[in-house]
Amino acid sequence: MKKAIPYIYLIVGISFVAKGFYAIFNELDIYYLIFSLETKSKSIYVLFNLFFGGLILFTGIRRLQSFNK
Repeated sequence: MKKAIPYIYLIVGISFVAKGFYAIFNELDIYYLIFSLETKSKSIYVLFNLFFGGLILFTGIRRLQSFNK
């Protein structure tokens, strides 16, 4: 299970980044950030997803590198 965790981080991080890029090209009335937190600003939604997606990806890559040592 410990070896699967970095891959889970990578999948979740990629999904956050993909949602961020998807929102750049599509216009919605309300953007849901996480749980019941919502915003009407497209730029906040994109920044939120790209920031946290990048953070999760960075963590997943670091954990994957530590397991490969």
